[in-house]
Amino acid sequence: MSTSLPAPPGHNLIALEWLQFGLGRLVAAAEEEGLTVHLLTEDRREYAHELSRLHSPHLVVHDVDTHSVRQVVASAREIGDLAGLLSTTDTWSLVALAAREELGLPGQAPEGVRLVRDKARLRRRLYQHGLSRSAGSAVTATDDAATLASRVGLPLIVKDSSGTSSEYVWLARTRDELTRVLDEMRTRTLRGTPTAEPYFLGPLYSVETLTWQGQTRVIGLNSRIMSAPPSFREEALSFPVQLPDGPADKLAQWIERVLKAVEYEEGFAHTEFILGDDGFEVVEINPRLGGALVGEAISRAIYINLYASFLDLALRRRPALLDAPLTPRRGVSHVLLYPPRTGLYLGCEGLEAFYGHPGEPALYASLPPGTDVRTVTNQDGCVAMVLATGATSETALQNALSAAGEVRIRMADDDGV
Repeated sequence: MSTSLPAPPGHNLIALEWLQFGLGRLVAAAEEEGLTVHLLTEDRREYAHELSRLHSPHLVVHDVDTHSVRQVVASAREIGDLAGLLSTTDTWSLVALAAREELGLPGQAPEGVRLVRDKARLRRRLYQHGLSRSAGSAVTATDDAATLASRVGLPLIVKDSSGTSSEYVWLARTRDELTRVLDEMRTRTLRGTPTAEPYFLGPLYSVETLTWQGQTRVIGLNSRIMSAPPSFREEALSFPVQLPDGPADKLAQWIERVLKAVEYEEGFAHTEFILGDDGFEVVEINPRLGGALVGEAISRAIYINLYASFLDLALRRRPALLDAPLTPRRGVSHVLLYPPRTGLYLGCEGLEAFYGHPGEPALYASLPPGTDVRTVTNQDGCVAMVLATGATSETALQNALSAAGEVRIRMADDDGV
């Protein structure tokens, strides 16, 4: 009796948008596999830094309305000979699910992705499994400060259930502050619905993991320096963090319990958490690799191309990263640069100070000169990042902070410009 063999994978890999950095590493891994990456994007300027350095026949960029499942599917079918479809962003994770389903392509388990993208459902699920101190609460149209505070307690956070980049996250410590938060929240157009949860106090970290067929491996831990509340703006990250023996021993078991509880069975996950005296508390789970320069930092610290794992996932094979040694050989840190105010951004100066500076600092542009910067309270206002290395994550952070201090951000109204 003859046995039919599975069809061989195609030669084209769809990248439905991407993290702003890391595209070059993905293409390098694709070249080794004989694959061509097709980036579908609605704004190629988002990848200006990467595309200015990429001149490979293994990358094709397509201008597509990537919020439209219909247009994404049509573009993928026109490309044909598909090995898979990947997405590394929160914003397009649900579009990717729908497109893969229509194209008959395998990928992440839909229920787990949908659950973690809904912060209200996520908080309830964690609470039900004994993994959070609170179930949180929906914020209804009739809620006033007293009513909401009585359900959740103070201080509390009000956030968009489908938010990204720390946008639409408000802290209220008192009822008066909560009244102002609710008034402002109701003037905003949210991606999801408003939800509230306690304000968990303590330092913020993020753990990067890779899961395959329910098996999870911790890749490493990032420290996260945030601005003073209430803006929660990311200022700097450093990799790898070494926790004390007690928490470090528990981390792998804890994050595996968390991901199993939310039915997250495959792919990278970026889980932000608070480490307090009572243990770990999830802030959010993202169904992707960490953003900013997290992937670059891990690749440099461990001397690997982390993005090769995306090809393993697309080609439906056990990622080699699950079995590879993950011994850090140096620390890597990056600092996010924000203008002092909104307005027309003209570029960065002072990079000549990088020559001979410890840690071999480099500037990664997030926004092109000429961009109208409309916010400086969250990551959307980041114009560039400075990455530096060091013998440890602490020295890497000091090198990056020192180099970043030499950069001058020019705005249109500086000195009458």
